[in-house]
Amino acid sequence: MKSWAGAMAGVALLGAVSVTPAHAGVTAEGQFESSINSWRAGNESRRWWDNNSTSDYTGIYFSGCEADGGGGFNYAGLTLWKDIPNAPDRSRGTRTNYCGWVDYGDPNEQANHYFSLTDVSHGTYISVDYVKVAW
Repeated sequence: MKSWAGAMAGVALLGAVSVTPAHAGVTAEGQFESSINSWRAGNESRRWWDNNSTSDYTGIYFSGCEADGGGGFNYAGLTLWKDIPNAPDRSRGTRTNYCGWVDYGDPNEQANHYFSLTDVSHGTYISVDYVKVAW
């Protein structure tokens, strides 16, 4: 309950400056839903196009998380990337997902994006029953 209140307070604060996380119950520019099966560090999501028609944050949601290590799932490190053809891709930041939402802010440019798994706690791979990416 405490995290829900904090999230709503954050949404209210962000809404006051016309920036809204894509998962805040408003219509996002785009989204997709998926799952992850036995990902190791270095695995990448599919690419998606953000035409930056809104000021929505890009967010990644995990639910039903498992890891192969003895301590169970603790967290996953996720990096959001801007896909740049014929050049090295550019990192938009790395966040720690504790089996919930992580936000990356508004990319503020048109581009293809994807996320990669950079770190797994308690093991070498993760599986996630439900993944939602919204932008």
